[in-house]
Amino acid sequence: MALKFVDTLLPEGNYIVEVLGSPPLNAAESEILKKMKLAIQQNQDWFLKTMSGLKPGELMPYHKNLGISEQEYAVFIQVSQSAKIDKIGIVKLKIIHKDNSIYFEPEDFPHYLKELTIHLKDYTIMIDSIPLKYKSQRIMDSKNTTLVAGPWKGYSWDFEEIRKDGQLIADPDKMDPSEINTLDIKSVKLTIGKLDHNDQCFLYLRSNIVNKGHVLAKQDIALLLKKE
Repeated sequence: MALKFVDTLLPEGNYIVEVLGSPPLNAAESEILKKMKLAIQQNQDWFLKTMSGLKPGELMPYHKNLGISEQEYAVFIQVSQSAKIDKIGIVKLKIIHKDNSIYFEPEDFPHYLKELTIHLKDYTIMIDSIPLKYKSQRIMDSKNTTLVAGPWKGYSWDFEEIRKDGQLIADPDKMDPSEINTLDIKSVKLTIGKLDHNDQCFLYLRSNIVNKGHVLAKQDIALLLKKE
């Protein structure tokens, strides 16, 4: 059902693509983020250990190791939770249907979409030669959507693998945070949806591929596609 939805949503042809991003921070918010990043670098072991102990969706409690005051942390939380992504640019894209597969050919940015192939016959999605697994249906209503463009419905796929010396780590949460630079990490997430009020396609692709602390690929792409 999910790939049939994608096949119908993305027919072959030329597309106008809105590149999405978060609005810029003001000077005070930028200063808070700068101080936090510096403090986290100086307290990396503590930060990784604290993050690994949080439940999905749970906010990190304030701590002085964050390098900012409680009031500044409240501002950071408010900004991070209320910000919605909106259009920051426009690019062109061609979608090709060939041999029961969907291929993406961006005219310029983002080139990484060339690595995305949707195989309709085999019910598989590949990104950078990595096979994604179907994860879930996504329904983002007007209360929960982070898009200025509005609510949407769709599906998501992902791939998550962490290895150390070639051996698969079954429970990464139990690892010592100090071992982070010894790991090989492959984390890819793809979401494809349709806006409720029109035929625009929302595509979100996030990729993080790391080899023993060295980043090989890092992408965070959010797009709205409209056929010409």
